[in-house]
Amino acid sequence: MIINIAAGKSSRRQTKKELFCNKQYEVVSRSGLNISEKRLIKALNDIPVPKKMLFLENRTGASAMIAQNLFPDSEIFIHCFDLYYANKIRRNLLSNDVSSINVICKPYIDEKDEFDLVFVQLSKGGTVNELILDILQQSHQALKKDGKCFTAIEMRDPWVNNQIKKVFGSNDKSLDCIVVQKKDKLKRVRNYQSEFEMTMHDKTPVKLTTVPGVFSHRRVDQGAQALAEVVEVEAGDTLLDMGCGCGSIGISIAKNHNLNRLCLLDSNSRAIYSVEHNCRLNEMDNYETVLSDNGIDQPEAFTLFTGNPPYFSNYKISDLFIQTAHNCLKKNGRAYIVAKTASYHYDSMLSLFGNAEIITRRGYEIVKAVK
Repeated sequence: MIINIAAGKSSRRQTKKELFCNKQYEVVSRSGLNISEKRLIKALNDIPVPKKMLFLENRTGASAMIAQNLFPDSEIFIHCFDLYYANKIRRNLLSNDVSSINVICKPYIDEKDEFDLVFVQLSKGGTVNELILDILQQSHQALKKDGKCFTAIEMRDPWVNNQIKKVFGSNDKSLDCIVVQKKDKLKRVRNYQSEFEMTMHDKTPVKLTTVPGVFSHRRVDQGAQALAEVVEVEAGDTLLDMGCGCGSIGISIAKNHNLNRLCLLDSNSRAIYSVEHNCRLNEMDNYETVLSDNGIDQPEAFTLFTGNPPYFSNYKISDLFIQTAHNCLKKNGRAYIVAKTASYHYDSMLSLFGNAEIITRRGYEIVKAVK
């Protein structure tokens, strides 16, 4: 069966509708299907019927829906590290009335699962090298013996090709994707975890561990450290640390102040994995973690809010942070948000809170507002 993809018109939000499988399915994305996903879709035409398939680093669910159409009796899984993408895929599946595909959001692939085929969709510009290495290693471990891995990337990359060869031993390069077969177990499973300390003047140092895919892997983010150094904490505060990453802000505040409650929130499952490990590493027991891509619905539950939002998405995520801070803070609660340049955050917080001030530290700007 040949898969045809037809692009629709762009909307005002610069989204793109694409139809496939004789217009049976529809996916809407910001700029259409990525070229690497299209290459994996093309590869689906030439494979034998599999029992179990896994898609990694997918953003739309399109390739898995096509696989389900081609192989209705196969078990199909999509694995995401970030809940934002997992929920985006779930919405696409729901809008196409597809319920047989399993979407998983976990920090690692369960080694008990063994797949006939693994499809890896890479974006060299958007995926750091160490995460690519980790994904390739997990792909190998997820496969049955003699199972095959299909890897696609936007453009030819000798480094990626060489790393695939190191993991699998050999590869079959084509114009569309790299195909490799699992022959034996890995002789050595590499550990990509990193341990380091966050130290501040006159404060108890904090031990931190990160894994690839977590913001600021292997190092202390200077913006996070700047925020942790300037935040004013009162005894008995209840803190919501949003976009917590490995937990450097929330854990350092909790280790050095008397908090009644610490809630650490992130959309990345690997961040939550790291922060839970780091809380145990720093011998903390009064904390909670939340995996969420849409803030937290706990009105007036906190007296303190800290946030280190990412810089992409045209401030859409920053808006979510600021709105969550206002909703979750009690009267007189304080919100602190850090950015390299915080003029947008200052204007937004001033408008919503009625007050705002900028504090400079370590080359960053921290906006403080009081509810």
